Amino acid sequence: MISPQMEEYMEAIVRLEERGEPVTTTTLAQECQVAAPTVTEMLRHLSEHGLISYEPRREPSLTPAGRALASTVLRRHRLWERFLHDVLGLEWDKLHDHACELEHATSPELERLLARALGDHTTCPHGSAIPPEGGYTAPTRLVPLTDLHPSWTGRIVSIHDEDRQFLGAEGAEAIAPGAIVRAEEGAQPGQPLAFIVGGRRQLLPEDVASRITARVLPAEEAGEGDDAIPLSALAPGETGIIRGFSAGRGMVSRCLALGFTPGTAVEMVQNAGRGPVIVLVRDTRVALGRGEAQKVMVVRRGGTHASAR
Repeated sequence: MISPQMEEYMEAIVRLEERGEPVTTTTLAQECQVAAPTVTEMLRHLSEHGLISYEPRREPSLTPAGRALASTVLRRHRLWERFLHDVLGLEWDKLHDHACELEHATSPELERLLARALGDHTTCPHGSAIPPEGGYTAPTRLVPLTDLHPSWTGRIVSIHDEDRQFLGAEGAEAIAPGAIVRAEEGAQPGQPLAFIVGGRRQLLPEDVASRITARVLPAEEAGEGDDAIPLSALAPGETGIIRGFSAGRGMVSRCLALGFTPGTAVEMVQNAGRGPVIVLVRDTRVALGRGEAQKVMVVRRGGTHASAR
């Protein structure tokens, strides 16, 4: 029988692969917050069940059966994070722990119903990919913000950090999947790193920046939307001009039907930092789930309390 603890280790292996980190006893111990001897014992246990290929002093690798199991567990985890965030309005800093509890009690039928209720979402609120049902997509190796060269432009893809203080910090909303980011030069050792995100300067501790990944944009894309931020990053009274969407076809169609077309001004009316946001677009108030608002990319328009017309 596969225990929740076994599933947690399988999930941890995939998370490390996604971040491009080596899968070792040390990294697994850090990921699972246990001692190294505990990891060694579990790796042997997983090997006996045919879920990994493992030899002492060598990096373990998932077997086909192990990868299928890990993909399923990770899919359920990220579906629950999306549900807890978008539907129940739970704060970012509480998503991971609750999803860890729910993923192990989710049946295939409940998984399908959950996915259907959420629509066409392909990522969790942190931007990590939700594995497809019954399948697995090889992880894309991304660049952590600490490796982002000042001459490059990147688009934030995923936030792996579960740091409660950072994820719950005021102003962190702008640092979200889909946002354009550039690194500043001249960071001093031991000092926070400076980035330009959505046209504003953001300071991040190095350990936090190392767990936020971005895709380096090719030259033809680097100049497009370099000041764009998620709609959810606007404060009440601020106005943004819609630049585009970082979403699936279904959500884009819904946004267009609501009047969220590129070039349109939209004013933030209510944004409590959790749950839905209320915006004014084309003289109409519209409520959007926070997950939806994070996928609408806008450019801030100068000044606040401007009317969105």
